[in-house]
Amino acid sequence: MHLPDTERTIVALATPPGAAALAIIRLSGPAAFSTAAKFMGPPLTTPAHRLARLLDIRDGSRLIDRAVTVFFKAPASYTGQDTVEITCHGSPYITRTILNLAIRSGASLAAPGEFTLRAFINGKLDLAQAEAVGSLVAAGSEAAHRAALAQVQGEMSRKIRALKQAALHLLAGVEARLDDSHEEITPVKLSAFLRESGKLKKETLDLAAGFEAGRGIREGIRVVITGAPNSGKSSLLNSLLGYDRAIVSTSAGTTRDTLEAKLEIGGFTVIFTDTAGLNAAARHPLETEGIRRAITAISQADIILLLKDCSTPRTASDTLAQRRAGELAAPGAALIKVITKTDLPAKTRAAGGIKTSCRNGTGLDALRRALVARQKKAFRDGAQAPVIFARHFEALRAAAGELGKLQALMKQRTPPLELAAEHLRGTLNALGTILGETAPEEILSDIFKNFCVGK
Repeated sequence: MHLPDTERTIVALATPPGAAALAIIRLSGPAAFSTAAKFMGPPLTTPAHRLARLLDIRDGSRLIDRAVTVFFKAPASYTGQDTVEITCHGSPYITRTILNLAIRSGASLAAPGEFTLRAFINGKLDLAQAEAVGSLVAAGSEAAHRAALAQVQGEMSRKIRALKQAALHLLAGVEARLDDSHEEITPVKLSAFLRESGKLKKETLDLAAGFEAGRGIREGIRVVITGAPNSGKSSLLNSLLGYDRAIVSTSAGTTRDTLEAKLEIGGFTVIFTDTAGLNAAARHPLETEGIRRAITAISQADIILLLKDCSTPRTASDTLAQRRAGELAAPGAALIKVITKTDLPAKTRAAGGIKTSCRNGTGLDALRRALVARQKKAFRDGAQAPVIFARHFEALRAAAGELGKLQALMKQRTPPLELAAEHLRGTLNALGTILGETAPEEILSDIFKNFCVGK
């Protein structure tokens, strides 16, 4: 896939389509001002930078609308190019007509994310910042907004540049000795070199370790509710949501399929999945299929809520549920035991779990706090810009891998400095892909195709 020509003048609706009080249409490119002048008046000569003007929009002699228009002269604009932002009435007819007028006047319809792509190409944003713009637009929770905003403001970029600077310092020392044909420089002090490269590797891996929390912040924390049949899974889901999302019955096996619901807790998006009970005596094909789907959901969860009804003795199904939850949990997934129906007389010893009652609300607040505890800790520990993209995580792991190879090399009796320099260049190349310094065109295309058209 080829990137669009960034020297053409583009136009797009920057607000959602449909009827609204107002809409914003954006033009950007070398001919943005002259294109706008063809259908806006009074006649425009040299429009003042960042001055809002009320202008007529005309199709020939026919008045279409009167719009507040702001002109941004390059490079002091979002894209780094001449830009015109037209705030008109949000009638679909008006916005459609203005877009058609702009295209007839020489503009091209913008590709998805093309305005932000131009901002990156023109040095207004690095790639990590540009990538986060899409997440900022799509943020559905306070935490997702905070993480994306921190990255747009350059928090992640500053961390990556600090790692790059440390790698460059090591590379400069190696290359100076490679260029020293007369051996005027003292040899590399291996103990100091290993200490510095080890510190750099640890910092790189520490940053990468924030990916799981970052992914949960961006995409939502996936929480699966599991347990034996009739252990209170659907009742717990309804109580946490505050409305009846799942059917509740005293009959075991009511839930035969997975059921999802989303909720914001403490500023974080939590995606709950209610599942069929894990019945040790399942025979019916529908119940067997429901258990199969439950098992799939458990294996993909960030957090597993394992329920035990304290008002019934421990059963073979309880044992099965506990065993399967432990076996199926993905690496890094949390398992939280939840004791349900504590308002009823206890018939089993229940220890080590959060005691809850959907009837009187006992333990529900404690459970909500437990669900977002890890994400809150990430923010408390200073990870204001956690790694929220898999691409960044993979690049950091690649950089750490190069540093690991470097350390193994430098522990040799006579380490080959040419290979050491190559591993350091590999580290810099991996880190550079995050900022867009070494990112190939295919990566850029893949990133920006997921943006909305007007951004």
